[in-house]
Amino acid sequence: MKKPLIVEIICGGLSLLFAYTAFSKLADFEDFKKQLKMQVFPQAIVEALLYLIPGIELSVVILMMIKGSRLIGLGLSVLLMALFTGYIALVLSNYYDHIPCSCGGVLKNLGWQTHLWFNTFFLILSMVGLMFQYQILRGGKMKK
Repeated sequence: MKKPLIVEIICGGLSLLFAYTAFSKLADFEDFKKQLKMQVFPQAIVEALLYLIPGIELSVVILMMIKGSRLIGLGLSVLLMALFTGYIALVLSNYYDHIPCSCGGVLKNLGWQTHLWFNTFFLILSMVGLMFQYQILRGGKMKK
């Protein structure tokens, strides 16, 4: 399979994921707010994250759908997935005083371990898409 087609498929899948998660947060904003307040973040940060997370997720979707900005969108996807995955890894390693509820998000009924695997998969997918898109833009050549 050619790299441009693989990038199209990856961007389509990631766009569906980010669009779904953003719209589910916005559709039930009060529940999203409640779930976010149950996490380990200070309240001042929670207030900012309420708007930043869905806004950034939708921005990533738009950037990935436009070929000229796809590299930026994939880069932001890697960053978001790394942050989400890192947070889950910290929760699972008992870094925080308590284990917050994993009851929000796209996998509401699944635990932190499943979230970690899910996010790791999409992090790797984002990284592959970013690498392939970079290669496409450089004419198939990677720096050594």
